[in-house]
Amino acid sequence: MTAEDPFALLGLARRFDLDARALRAAWMRRIASAHPDAEGGAAEAARLNEAQRALADPLSRAALLLRLGGAPATDERALPDGFLVEMMELREAADEALGDDARRDALAADARARREAALAEIAEAFAEAPAPLDAVTARRVRVGVNVVRSFDRMLEQLERERGGEAAR
Repeated sequence: MTAEDPFALLGLARRFDLDARALRAAWMRRIASAHPDAEGGAAEAARLNEAQRALADPLSRAALLLRLGGAPATDERALPDGFLVEMMELREAADEALGDDARRDALAADARARREAALAEIAEAFAEAPAPLDAVTARRVRVGVNVVRSFDRMLEQLERERGGEAAR
């Protein structure tokens, strides 16, 4: 979605902590009349589907809220102090756990929990944010997004390695 506001399109308040059921219900209400099978237009249905997809993903939702909140566009790649060292240690632990499903599952559970904590931090940053968004809040959100992406990559790698072990 480029210039459109997916929140407005679906009739939802602009907020990060969007309930998945509320999002689906809002989408269902709008798509029922816009769907081509219900005399609606294909373009409108596509816009609604795109809005639903954009809001369903928390990282996409964060980026939208930053843009809609007036935060300047930037390629922020910052991470919290010490985070890279923690990730290297987790990666080493994953390497040492090759062949030990219980340890790998525990590492994945830890990564998922830390990912959820980072999402909660993003939600908190948005909840406490002034309007329009200030630079401090925007940076806090972007750092949180980078943390979530780091854990997403780690979880993907753990899953790939588990699949690779199964293929052996």
